[in-house]
Amino acid sequence: MGRDDQEHFNEYTPQNRIKHEILGKYFSAYMRALGRHAQAFHYIDGFAGGGLYEQRHHGSPLIALTLLAKQTVPCSVSFVERNPKLFSQLSQAITQHSGTGGLHDDPFVQQGKFSDFVEQILSRQVYSEFSRVATFAFVDPCGVQGVRMRDLAAVLSKPYGECLLFWNYDGINRWLGGVHRGTAGRDGLIDLFGDEPTVAEALRLSSPANPSPEKERELRDLFIKAVREHSGAQFVLPFRVDARDSDRTSHYLIHCSGHSLAFKIMKDVMGTATSSEEIGAFEFLREADTAYQLGIFAPNADRARTAILKQLDVGNCKVRLFTKDWILRQHDYFRERDYKQVLLDMEQAGDIEVLDKNGVQVLPREKRPKRDGKPTLGDDYWLRRKKR
Repeated sequence: MGRDDQEHFNEYTPQNRIKHEILGKYFSAYMRALGRHAQAFHYIDGFAGGGLYEQRHHGSPLIALTLLAKQTVPCSVSFVERNPKLFSQLSQAITQHSGTGGLHDDPFVQQGKFSDFVEQILSRQVYSEFSRVATFAFVDPCGVQGVRMRDLAAVLSKPYGECLLFWNYDGINRWLGGVHRGTAGRDGLIDLFGDEPTVAEALRLSSPANPSPEKERELRDLFIKAVREHSGAQFVLPFRVDARDSDRTSHYLIHCSGHSLAFKIMKDVMGTATSSEEIGAFEFLREADTAYQLGIFAPNADRARTAILKQLDVGNCKVRLFTKDWILRQHDYFRERDYKQVLLDMEQAGDIEVLDKNGVQVLPREKRPKRDGKPTLGDDYWLRRKKR
């Protein structure tokens, strides 16, 4: 890490806060969901930093230790930090944290590059002691160097393996620009994107000759496609974060998992953290960023309405098709509550009708149970397209 990365830990920004909120809430939910299945938990922090922001706000290693201390199953942790000063601060912070006393073994704390320790971390004794170890890796580089697709794949190859990745879009965009200008190499990009053809496509999309206003979305989706192909993650969910000083993207938090339940849980976590008014868009926005928000993500609700009507053209179906089945689709960023709201809006607009649980009798809003004065929509009600 360089000097700027050291200074990163001297200020606890709203962007750091939202990152840690998502990490903490999800990791807690991850352990609850796997509590009956996993025999042990292993938390990995590949770019761990100094442990504290402004000497008082917990960074990701201490957030994880606090949550792991509440578990009854064996827990292990692995931390890697390259910067010598931050590594010294990290070691002290971990030693002083009360959560280390309840760990299954001593924390693995190493100074150096994450990529140099991945094999050793994923071969720790916890894996020989227990056959079902839930492995969660937080991969959070301050810059753009050091993240390799093969390392994400190695984590995800473990039972219940998941990653939460800080994907520095701003830095990657500048890196691609440097390759175009001949001032930067592409080897690290191949490590990040997984292969040469994907890097070639990223360079095409980022070329000054490509005026597409969709460049950011296309680059993001190209990386997500590469994650699915190279890491084995079937479910990939991005959360966009604004830059501190301008209406542009700083980075994405990208959750990678092979399990639909993990995808559903993370959507709920990101949904509570988003500041976007557009459903199906997970973002942390600056106050002045409404126009940008609408430009890159809207109109998600309109697309959902079109898809729902197309489905109902095939035949009547239960509400649960959307609220239970569709939310588990790999490319669907809507939550259960989002589909229910869209369906209620469509009913109000006269596009669809709600039928009783037998699929026979129309059940208008005023005859259904209410919650907080608003109509509800049970999963076992039927839906049909309203005839005009």
